[in-house]
Amino acid sequence: MKLFNNTSNEVYFGISAPGVGDCGNIAAGGTADWPQYDNMQDVNVTFAAMPNPPSPFDLTINDTGTGKVVTIGLYLE
Repeated sequence: MKLFNNTSNEVYFGISAPGVGDCGNIAAGGTADWPQYDNMQDVNVTFAAMPNPPSPFDLTINDTGTGKVVTIGLYLE
């Protein structure tokens, strides 16, 4: 299983399945490859922003206005 970080910041990740678990950091624009999770059931993946300690993602919008958009997404392929 490959985990992609398409943000401009380092992120923390956790990946687990029944009886096994791993975690680490992914650099901005980087990828983590965990082939041992391929073909497993009930795999759980978490991501968090990378201040120390990891925290939920947040964004401060300094100037709001019509037409501004905030998007966060997770994509499973």
